[in-house]
Amino acid sequence: MIPRATRATCFARVCSVGVVLMISALPRSAFGHTAPSPAPPPATQQQPASTVPAPAAGVFLAALRTPNHIKYSNPEKFQEAVDGVEQFLKSNNVVLREDPVRGKFRLEGTMSRENEIRIAQDAGAAYVLQLVVDRPQTVWMVLTMQCFDLQGTKLWEERGSAANQLTASGHVQKSVRKLTLKLVPKLGSACLPVSASDKARAAQDKN
Repeated sequence: MIPRATRATCFARVCSVGVVLMISALPRSAFGHTAPSPAPPPATQQQPASTVPAPAAGVFLAALRTPNHIKYSNPEKFQEAVDGVEQFLKSNNVVLREDPVRGKFRLEGTMSRENEIRIAQDAGAAYVLQLVVDRPQTVWMVLTMQCFDLQGTKLWEERGSAANQLTASGHVQKSVRKLTLKLVPKLGSACLPVSASDKARAAQDKN
């Protein structure tokens, strides 16, 4: 028979072992410790968006007045002729680009092609339409329109005049009409581009 003191000692040892086993089985969170959270992924650095310049589009209209027209006519006729041609272009939705400094470009005199190209580039245009208003001694008015690209290559040239007209009455309208009639087949081409919405509308009308 085991003495009572010995039994008490054994019981205490067994209890101690059991407590140790129970404690070791508990999760670490029971002791107020939490598992370390995973490190966040490294932040990706955003690259600054590259600014791409808009492609050149449309045409730059440069209206020039010759010395002969300055000498034999008046500025009102010059403005009237340019207004008539510009109205034709706008009514047919030709994409026009204006001089960022002057707006409408109408010059009492001539200008080099290089300077016209430089202004057209500043305006974001892809082509130059040069309208020259002249007044030869034997003709009331001659309108000459040339189109050239930004490399200076002339793509086409058209003219309209008030030839064979005895009086000055209506000579501006006649010159504008003769020139614009020659421009109609060129609408939608590289030198006379129309807006994309108008191209789509025209395609729908054909269907």
